[in-house]
Amino acid sequence: MVRAAAWLSSSFILVLVGCGDDTPPDGGCPTAPARPALGDPTGHPQPLGSGPTEARAGRVRAEDLPAVPSGMATWAAGDFVLANDRVALVIEDVGDSDLYDPWGGRPVGVATIVDGRMVAPADFGELFLFTARMTVVTEEVSVIADGSTGGPAIVRATGRLRPVPFIDGLTAALFSNPLDDVVAAIDYELAPGAEHVDVRFRYASPRASATELAVTLHGLMYTKRMPSFVPGVGFSDDVSGADAIVLVDDVATSWAYLPAAPIGFGLAVSGFIGGTSTGFELPGCAASERAHAQLAIGASAPGLDGVLAAVAGLRGEAQRELTGVVSAAGQPVAGAHVHAIATSGDVYLSRASTGADGRYRLRVPADVEARVEVTSDGVPRGQAAAPIGASTIDVAVPTLARLHVSAASPSGTPLPVRIQVLDPAGTTATVPDHYGEPRRPRGRVAIAFATDGEHDLEVPAGTWEVVVSRGYEYDLFRQTITVGPGASATVDATLDRVVATPGQLCGDFHIHTARSNDSADSGLTKVASAVADGVELPVRSEHEYVADFGAEIAALGLEPWASGLGSIELTSMETWGHMGVFPLVPDPGAINAGAPRWQRFPTAAEPDGEIVTMSPVDVFAAVRTRAEQPVVIVNHPRGGANYFEYVGYDPATDSVDLVADWDTAFTLVEVFNDSDWASNRDGNVRDWLAILRGGRRVFAVGSSDSHGVASSPVGYPRTCIDLGTDDPRAVTGPMVRDRLAAGHAVVSGGVYVDARLGAARPGDVVTGLGSSASLDVEVRAAPWVDVDTLELVVDGVVVDSLTIMPGDADPQEPALRWRGSLPITVAPTGGFVLVAAFGDQALEPVHPGRRPFGVTNPIFVAP
Repeated sequence: MVRAAAWLSSSFILVLVGCGDDTPPDGGCPTAPARPALGDPTGHPQPLGSGPTEARAGRVRAEDLPAVPSGMATWAAGDFVLANDRVALVIEDVGDSDLYDPWGGRPVGVATIVDGRMVAPADFGELFLFTARMTVVTEEVSVIADGSTGGPAIVRATGRLRPVPFIDGLTAALFSNPLDDVVAAIDYELAPGAEHVDVRFRYASPRASATELAVTLHGLMYTKRMPSFVPGVGFSDDVSGADAIVLVDDVATSWAYLPAAPIGFGLAVSGFIGGTSTGFELPGCAASERAHAQLAIGASAPGLDGVLAAVAGLRGEAQRELTGVVSAAGQPVAGAHVHAIATSGDVYLSRASTGADGRYRLRVPADVEARVEVTSDGVPRGQAAAPIGASTIDVAVPTLARLHVSAASPSGTPLPVRIQVLDPAGTTATVPDHYGEPRRPRGRVAIAFATDGEHDLEVPAGTWEVVVSRGYEYDLFRQTITVGPGASATVDATLDRVVATPGQLCGDFHIHTARSNDSADSGLTKVASAVADGVELPVRSEHEYVADFGAEIAALGLEPWASGLGSIELTSMETWGHMGVFPLVPDPGAINAGAPRWQRFPTAAEPDGEIVTMSPVDVFAAVRTRAEQPVVIVNHPRGGANYFEYVGYDPATDSVDLVADWDTAFTLVEVFNDSDWASNRDGNVRDWLAILRGGRRVFAVGSSDSHGVASSPVGYPRTCIDLGTDDPRAVTGPMVRDRLAAGHAVVSGGVYVDARLGAARPGDVVTGLGSSASLDVEVRAAPWVDVDTLELVVDGVVVDSLTIMPGDADPQEPALRWRGSLPITVAPTGGFVLVAAFGDQALEPVHPGRRPFGVTNPIFVAP
């Protein structure tokens, strides 16, 4: 899995090496050039009141900021707004920011203006505005022109140039000249009637000679929230060669970034997209300016069609309008996507959605022959030609069938479940990725999470297999149905809980949503999927933001089934790795809801401050002093610049190269990150066992690191903790923290293993056993879960491997797949013992591609 930290590829580095700003500071100027002027700190008193011939700039009031449905807007009262009678751009005021660029003075939202109000706000992410590797440490945001005298409105962010802190360690080696002696300003300019904002840089260079800047950097973050579109390509995050990057919100205002020169080399990793374009010469001893980019804002319609119309208008490109009705059996089809495709070369042109009346409207280049294709939830429905000269294109599509699925326990209690509709024949048509449709595992016609045990689905007519599941502790329900066009069918599923886990609750401590830069899933989606798959403790683990799922659990009425606990994934961006910090309580009034800092950097008050990446040991120590007294989980410790790689951990010697950065207090390692026992045997498992052999009591955690439920299911694997209760409402963060940190847990990827050494269980210490003992083991798994091997590990070595046969299952409890006692030899100096069980067949049809396994944490044997 691609991590958010590993977001600059070696190829990107190779492109930039040798292309940096090469001229060092020189003797300076006889007379310092004038700094960009400051403007009015307040601006127009009514910035949203523009008429058709006006544009205004001023501070926005709280009551003028519309709610963003995701709840993730970073704008606030007192920020600045540029607005005319069509569009609005909000620019953050000076001060600490929730964004990766931490200084304010950057765009934080766009919206459409209707009757003097901001409406349909985009789920805006983050836009970086670079000069070489630098940006402006904003010391002042002001209004240069408020629009009261006519002409464009202008907002300016002024300050010194400094590197963006979170990528400084990467970019410092690429650009030799830091430019931190240059004063700069970013101007945002909106003209009356325009649907775009011009972005310009102004500089005051104190250098006696010119500075050649060979490339210009461009970057956008959080692009999973609003999928990226490249004209001439379609929905794609490969922006190489692009002259525009479009960010699409189907139901809200969309916008586009148009660099002054096309992007040459593009980069797309973990929600960051960007690249390089041609550079420029920064004059010495002079004030200068340059056009950096334009931001096109789609006011005429939500989604892709509106913003592409704005781009076409900006460029003077003629368009023609296509309208029509999508219907099935004479009835309107609402919520379908209508895609416009050029007939020549199948070039993707645009997309719109149908309204409740089935109507759509989209625009295409005036001189392009096209066709329209209709999809619903990624399933092709039909198409029609749209020749030049035609404007009304109605599309009749086949009528879908309707399924009503209910799920309950044998006693009739409704159950939260995962519902899948599978295509047994494997013939379901799909659409190309560049159409931007939702992706689902192969062979799935539909997937839904029924949080209340009831769900209605629409599917194409045909023969399908309906699979209803509730995680690893329940058996499956499967039924094949045939439904015709317009027909309805009912599926009533009864699910038996076949694996009992008394006193245990299972958690996933590594779950991302669109609050992270590299996920598109909403919090509601993540909670619904977690609970449907049997996870009782879904722990929200966002990059650099403290959050929990409490509100989502309450909104879905799932309090009896799950408890939302807060945490963060501390992300040192390609420095020393990612760490889970648990539990944490969000502080809504703090930057990033109280995220711990792992860097020190300049601020508006101290613009000359140094950028310092703190030692992991110092960061962990500071984290542990918080009021919540959290523990640190070393997430995905291997690969790239993650923690074990960073410190140079050697499992052969249980030693590290960077002793000063090796934390000796952590007790939790994410040994299983969307992975299993067998695949980790020579990686994280080897490291974990080596640390245990070295005498440290360190315990395994298994988590999904889910960024998208379609490709990374929540709860594979999961950590099941002995908490003495089966009720999620009875647990607290400290309670879970203490039991987890003490190792009183097992990891399950579909298999549940229980081991006891006398009365001792995982995490316990046994004394006085003598030289030999017997370990009592039970292995449980639902009938659909494959488990065929049991391994006994003593002091880090597999000392016994047993084949689990079908006949080993208990006839009275078929889910009890193996029970027995395993003799162990105890070293005179003590040691540890643990057990793993696993199978070869994937967890089909619930979690395709994932191999079943279960492993205990160690039981320690003292002399």
